[in-house]
Amino acid sequence: MTPPTGQQMERAVAALLPFVREWKLPLNPEHLYELAGAVLRHYDTDESWAELDAEVSEQIADFNRRRADIEASYRQQLRPSD
Repeated sequence: MTPPTGQQMERAVAALLPFVREWKLPLNPEHLYELAGAVLRHYDTDESWAELDAEVSEQIADFNRRRADIEASYRQQLRPSD
């Protein structure tokens, strides 16, 4: 499968926004892009549910790793210098 285009991602995120606002979901833009990517991935494939589940689980783990790295970097920068 080819990754979604930038326009597809933007449209998918735009489709999610009314629900996020209405239901007051505490999601930031990064979360919306991850959700949109997963939805588009499920939409445009013939892979089995098990394969999709494994891919999305890896996507979530990768997102969490990236967020942890960014947060650790911020904490490092905020530390008072000795």
